[in-house]
Amino acid sequence: MQLRQLREAAWPLFMEPEAKWYRLSPSEQAGVRQFLVQDPDGYLVRLQMSLGHRMLEQ
Repeated sequence: MQLRQLREAAWPLFMEPEAKWYRLSPSEQAGVRQFLVQDPDGYLVRLQMSLGHRMLEQ
């Protein structure tokens, strides 16, 4: 399911979309764009897509 489809269905988001970067090493990060929805049973589902990797400046 895509974010667009959730919005068209008026399904509430538990957490709005955000970009998050995680350190893999002292010089590299991996990024994701993510959001959370709650399913009808109350479970949280995190949907994400990769933003790739980036090098940090030393």
